[in-house]
Amino acid sequence: MRTTLFTKDVSVERVTPPALLGNCKAVDKSEREVRTELAQEFDGEQKRKWRRELFVQYAHHLLECSEKIFADERLFFTPLPLPLSGWAKNGVSYESRPLDLTLGHIVAWWQSYKCSQVEDAEGRRHYIYGFTFGTQCKFGYKPNEVKPDRVLFIGTNGQGYRTEIDKSLLLLGSSLYEVCCQYPKPPLCSATFDLEDAIEHLLGERVYQRL
Repeated sequence: MRTTLFTKDVSVERVTPPALLGNCKAVDKSEREVRTELAQEFDGEQKRKWRRELFVQYAHHLLECSEKIFADERLFFTPLPLPLSGWAKNGVSYESRPLDLTLGHIVAWWQSYKCSQVEDAEGRRHYIYGFTFGTQCKFGYKPNEVKPDRVLFIGTNGQGYRTEIDKSLLLLGSSLYEVCCQYPKPPLCSATFDLEDAIEHLLGERVYQRL
């Protein structure tokens, strides 16, 4: 009879990929994101949005715990419902790549790639946590309102903002996909934290109340 062993002290080998791009420059005024007041227990979309905003609120504190995150698979592979996409270059074009984005992936991206940060007019740098693709002109048709691509970033006050930048989101998504490829997925039997449990484990703050 085969016995399955489980352990809590499994580390993830740190990988330092080369930086591809410099910092992104903000090219327009930043707009503040509207936050969600609460999330119903069984509303999956609301809960994903609540966790996204929870991550934005605690991101800087979580980044300070990066060594603990890399030292524990349960923390590293904590899933994150962030609006980020992966892209890989195929010849002269880019192809979409699926991302099972985790807390460890975003920490590794922020620490390894300068393009994961937006530099504002005052020279301050802010971490990117989302992409918003704008409208595209197709077959000669131009929409009445053409919206540019933008990124979502975390302000110094722990709140989300969006702005247009001077780099292609496809290039940014390519760098993020490269990070995700550096770290193999854990075995199916491995347990991971939910984000609210990871925050409680790392920071000692209980942020989740059952509704």
